[in-house]
Parts: sequence; C-alpha cells; structure tokens
Amino acid sequence: MVKIDIPGVEPGPDVVRESLAGRVPGVPPSVALALLSELDVPGADRVALLRDSVENTDLEPHVRAGAVTVYARVAGAEAVPTLLSALGGDDRVAAAAATALGHVGAAEHLDALRERRSRDTGDLLRDRARFAEDLIVHRLGLTDRVDDADLPEAAPAPEEVGALAFAAVRPGPERRSRALKAIKRDLPWFDPADHDVYEVQCGPRLLEVAVDRGVLGTEGRGRLRRGPATPAVVAVQDLEYDDFYPALIALSRPRGDRLAVRLVRLTGEDVYLAEGPLAEGDLVLELRAAQRPGAAPVAGRLRVTAKEVEISGVSDRRTTPKRNPQAE
Repeated sequence: MVKIDIPGVEPGPDVVRESLAGRVPGVPPSVALALLSELDVPGADRVALLRDSVENTDLEPHVRAGAVTVYARVAGAEAVPTLLSALGGDDRVAAAAATALGHVGAAEHLDALRERRSRDTGDLLRDRARFAEDLIVHRLGLTDRVDDADLPEAAPAPEEVGALAFAAVRPGPERRSRALKAIKRDLPWFDPADHDVYEVQCGPRLLEVAVDRGVLGTEGRGRLRRGPATPAVVAVQDLEYDDFYPALIALSRPRGDRLAVRLVRLTGEDVYLAEGPLAEGDLVLELRAAQRPGAAPVAGRLRVTAKEVEISGVSDRRTTPKRNPQAE
C-alpha cells in the first residue's frame, strides 16, 4: 500500500467528500478514493462516504465507477443493494457495479445481471456482466447455472530454444503473508486461512499462487468433480512498489470425465487454460496460454496430489502478435 502525502492538505472525510466532487485543487477524485484507505474514521463512516459517492449522480461517471470498486471491497455483501441500483444506470458505472457484484453477489443476483446484459448494446458492460455471472456460479459452486460454452482456443506451444523454464517453490513467510493480504484486500470473498501459497518465478515476473486446500486429495477431487469452483488465485508482484496484487482467478468445472480450468483476469479475459482427466490418483492438468494478442506461449503441467500442488513448465519470451484481417 502506497502512502499518499499531499502538502497543505489534511486528509479527512470532508476533504475527501469535496475532492470527489472536484472542489479541492490538487486533489483529483482518483486520489480522494485512494485516501479513503488512510482515513482515521470508523468503518461505518467510510462505508457511508463511499455509498454516498456511488449514489451521487452529480459526480462524473468515472468517479462513481471508481467509488463502486472501493465500496464493494470495503462493504462486502452490504454493498449489494446499492450495486443493484447502480447496475441500472450509466453504462460505465453499471459495468463497475457488475464487476463488483461478481465478487460480493449471490445466486439471487444472477437474473439482474443477465437482464442488464440482455438489453445492453455495449461490449464492455455485456462482458463484465457475463463474467460476474460466471464468477458467482464458480464461487458458490452453483451446478444448475453452469455455462457449457466451449473453452477458448489455446496458443501454440513455445519454441524450446530460448524459452524460460519455471517451477513452483514454497515462498518465505513474509512474502506468503503479503500475497495473501493483497488478495484479500481486493477480493472480499477470499479467505487466506483456507489457502496455501506456491511461488513461481518466470523471468522477471514473480507470481504467488494461492491454492484452496479444499481441492487437495480424494475429497478435493470429489469437490472438483461435483461442479464449478474457484481453486486458486494468482497474485503478481508490482516491481515498482514491491507489492502484490491479485491478477488471475482460476475457474474450474468438470466436462464429462475431465476437468477444465480457465485462469482469467479480474475483468474476465482468459489468460491461461488447463485441462486433464478426473481419474483416480493425482490430478494432472496440461497448461497452455490462451490464444490472444500480447500473450506469451506457455506449456506447463499442474499436478495436484493429496498434500500439495506441483507447477512446472516453460514460457516463450515472444508474445503472440495480433491477427491481421485476411485480404479480400
């Protein structure tokens, strides 16, 4: 977390409220939202201030959208009524509300998300609402609401020459703690006590993979076989601030006698795909990068035993170029 110090300005609820409205020189609304985490005020007051910002239609849409994200993190399930109201308004605010509902919403909110995306013509809001539905289904293991859409196309395997090898190790207690706190800070539904952490270094990138212990062993295999789940979250190190932030969520679901896992960004874009048989013994999944512009081809293996997870593979240094339209 970065400490914000603004010369000549004493942070407080009144200053933040005024700056959110653009009435404090030198303190833009984006900074005001960041200041909220540093305010020495009771939690209920912080929640109320954020809720007021979300509901204030006089504020710029991008300010309200930013307030939606922070509000959901701070208030959790308490934010749902306000998020449902925001879902019906301005597209930018509605997209932020849809994303937030994915993290704090429940099964009874799926219809509201589906209704909003069914009547919207913008790709952003439709995609965010669809991913919010997907995340709720996987977080809560809703077997009757699973989308049977095909998996995205996988990128080709990396070339062996010059590829970067990676393998998971256990991090030290300090990095483990920082990664878990960073994930919990942004994902209200995440419980650090239920997760083990595995560290993967690939070139300059340092990843902390928080794996739900509930997917290990025979009982974990049965859980994965029964329906959708969120077996892991991946945090990435920010090299500039030496902090971590959650970057990927693993969404798993059974497909016949096989398990399919998508590792997606917090906004829903597919980044990695893993698939393997739900057989007796260890669970072994083959890992590939999703086919998308800017992705580095990856070939790896995830092995889930009764006690731990093994992660290994190679990553190409090159990224996948954008596809050019075919000439007429």
